[in-house]
Amino acid sequence: MKFKKLICAASAALIAVGLCGCSIKFGTNITPDNGYIVAKPSDSALADKLGVTYAEFINDYTYYLNAAGIKDDSSESVAETCKSRRSAIIGSLILEKICAYKAEEYGVSELSDAEIEQAKSMADTIINERISYYAKNSDFGTIGGEELSGEEKLKLGGEMLDKELAKLGLTRDDYVEKQKRYVLSYKLLKAFGEKMDRGEAEKVFDENAKTAKEAYEKSPSDYEKGDYTQYYIPEGSRYIKHILLGFDNDIVTQIRTLRSSDDDAGADKLREESAAALDEKLSEVVGKLDAGEDFDELIKEYSADSSASAYYPDGYVLIPNGTSFMKEFQNAAFSIEETGGKTTCVTDYGIHILLYNGAATVTDDEKQSIIDNILASLTAKEFTAKTQEWIKEYGFSDNMDYNALRIDKPSDKENPK
Repeated sequence: MKFKKLICAASAALIAVGLCGCSIKFGTNITPDNGYIVAKPSDSALADKLGVTYAEFINDYTYYLNAAGIKDDSSESVAETCKSRRSAIIGSLILEKICAYKAEEYGVSELSDAEIEQAKSMADTIINERISYYAKNSDFGTIGGEELSGEEKLKLGGEMLDKELAKLGLTRDDYVEKQKRYVLSYKLLKAFGEKMDRGEAEKVFDENAKTAKEAYEKSPSDYEKGDYTQYYIPEGSRYIKHILLGFDNDIVTQIRTLRSSDDDAGADKLREESAAALDEKLSEVVGKLDAGEDFDELIKEYSADSSASAYYPDGYVLIPNGTSFMKEFQNAAFSIEETGGKTTCVTDYGIHILLYNGAATVTDDEKQSIIDNILASLTAKEFTAKTQEWIKEYGFSDNMDYNALRIDKPSDKENPK
């Protein structure tokens, strides 16, 4: 039976089955009209622009419940989580509306063709997620005795989404409009950031660099434990790459056990024997290096530490008098006289072939990148504070239907006038 012949039967089946989204049990008997405004500003003249309808809220909330696989939001195991999510959703919707409104004030309310396409692409992603959900979780696997194909299920899933949206007075275009508001929010944030003083971010960087330097001078060990290298790297520090010809895990465990039992002599003996067993592999790798083969490629091929090394393309940062690496590794790293030089050492983990890849420093480009990140963080913090001012200014907290939203009304202490 072809798909076209299944349409009538499928439509009838869908009516009987119902939409998955509609099967969710909401812990309330309150069902406002779709156009009912559940959150609005004090100024009634702005209600059309800034008000959030029940349809907008419940559509986002149902999307969350579907994605989380929650069938009953009043169930004890998820009730508080769902309440928190409802609060976050209404807050997000309010912010969307305010940002779209404020974008005019900041002169960024016009979207370029590229930005509109971006919004459409973002909307398509969400729409396709919802269609896939309906296609996967709806009971129309067999109609008229035949199994539907994946493409046919997606088509029906799309029809189900459209029907679900229609019940709320919405269409797929509303997703596009929502994503346009997201794009406007980002443009507003960017415009807000352009008013920020980069000097403040530079000041934060300098303060962090000073703290890092003081930490190193006080205790190299404490410096290594902190997230300091992005701000300050001590003079004489090195980037070290290595190829680890690792011992078997059981050997490493035995060595650790001997160490913990204060039997260093036994641990050293076992380590020596295990290293000797790797002599042939060591000669093989060294021979390839001497022949000019790429160190990074040999890391991938031979190193037991290759996955970790991939996170440090320039090599590990080793600082003078550092203690975070095993002493044999630390000493070997600083025994190499020139950049590009190599050496080997043995630790409790295996044989290491080390490459001195250059002096480790915070370059100016890296510094500016970190300052950019700091500025972005400061901007986000200031922007968040400003949006909270706007929400308060427009009086949303006094004009929300907390019962319909099923969220707690903030106390006077939480929401001072």
